[in-house]
Amino acid sequence: MNIPDNVVDLVKLAIVAGDVYSAAAVYEVATGLDKKQLETRLFGKRRDALLLARWEHTPTSVLQALANNTANNMDSAVVVRLDKNPNTPSHALSKLYADGDKGGKASLSLSVLIAQHRHTPLSVLESIAKFDDDMESLLAVSKNPVANADVLSILMARMVTSHKYDLLKKNVAANPSATSDLLEQIYFDSDAYTRAAVIGHVNCPQSLIVHAVNDDDVLVMRQLAADSRVSEVVLARLAVSKDHAVRVSVAANLAVSKVLIRQLIHDDSDAVRRAVAARLDLTAANVKCLMSDSDHWVRLWLARNLTVSRKVLERLAVDHHADVRRAVARNPSCPIGLLKVLAKDEIAWVRSAVAYQHKSPTALMLALAEESDIDVLSGVASNPHTPQRVLQRLTTSTEADVRRGVILNHKAARNTLLPLLEDPYYLHRLMLVASTKLKDEDKWHLHEDPDFQVRFVVFRWFLNRLNKVIVQQMVSH
Repeated sequence: MNIPDNVVDLVKLAIVAGDVYSAAAVYEVATGLDKKQLETRLFGKRRDALLLARWEHTPTSVLQALANNTANNMDSAVVVRLDKNPNTPSHALSKLYADGDKGGKASLSLSVLIAQHRHTPLSVLESIAKFDDDMESLLAVSKNPVANADVLSILMARMVTSHKYDLLKKNVAANPSATSDLLEQIYFDSDAYTRAAVIGHVNCPQSLIVHAVNDDDVLVMRQLAADSRVSEVVLARLAVSKDHAVRVSVAANLAVSKVLIRQLIHDDSDAVRRAVAARLDLTAANVKCLMSDSDHWVRLWLARNLTVSRKVLERLAVDHHADVRRAVARNPSCPIGLLKVLAKDEIAWVRSAVAYQHKSPTALMLALAEESDIDVLSGVASNPHTPQRVLQRLTTSTEADVRRGVILNHKAARNTLLPLLEDPYYLHRLMLVASTKLKDEDKWHLHEDPDFQVRFVVFRWFLNRLNKVIVQQMVSH
């Protein structure tokens, strides 16, 4: 079958195919009789309507049409699936909310789903906040990041006497739209979890930070210890906290002084020293101390650190623990000479890191390609320095991870990828649809693929391509 050269022909091919997924892929551009025929295929059977309402890849145009169709028939099962689908558009949610029967139990659960949906319009959230009496729906609105400060204020005023007020405050403290005024309003009579959330909020006023330094609850202290606005004096006090998680937060805080870093390097907790090893402002003295740490994870984080010197990496490259040596090979700053050494490591896990390292030269890829270890070969397959003849051989591997590495390799040529269009794993065929190395005629036969997801992606890809052609033609004229 010839490749369609316009969207009308593409739609007609989807109609002839009689496939619900192909129909869904092109529905947004269909008009007139073609659109009605697609709707018959999409919504003619309740089973298909339920499927499309639930599927996370259903295009928004189809979800909107489903909502319009359901509003007339009020199929509650379809409505529930639409309300749960993260891609359901705002117009569809508004229609479902406006047309729903607000009296029955089922409608209360639908109200909760709409209240928590990320695409629910602000006007609908405000309506729920003002007029809905269901506490679960109100709480759902308070957790929705779409809700602005005005909606949150309405909820605070309405629920101040409710037994759910403490839960509301927790939700408001975690909502990115909460203003400094709202945070101050809820801070002083809240539990430790809420106070900690307020301190960690991006809009938390400095006045609350100052007040919180005298809070002895460990949850609040952990949050304070991570805050760059906290003074050096407070950080010094938190650095000797009995709670190791507080000290970990101090160790990761960018505002910590070099004096405190020297102190935390000798902390009894491995987790604290690991956090120090990951810092990018370590001095040579700090690094020297961490290199000989008894915890291999501390040395591992140091080996991954972008700021350490070549001499440090050379020392860690002969560490007795394989994970540390692997971390050296994964470090983007690892010199090629050191990669050559690690490519001969006795542990395949270390050699695989060399195979994945994009700095590794072709000579190393040729040597590693002779191995049988799956992790090593997967790295070779994805490495841009691997020669095409090696990649072509790896496309015949019995291991899906290795073949996928070739697909992910942006240097893989068309002739290398062509055999993988017949790969037995559907995900690989699906991934190849987006390949810029393959031609349209290479991909088109996949529109009849046995897997529904591949068929859907093919029709979507050609639809987008044809739409771009139309735009380019309009611009050129």
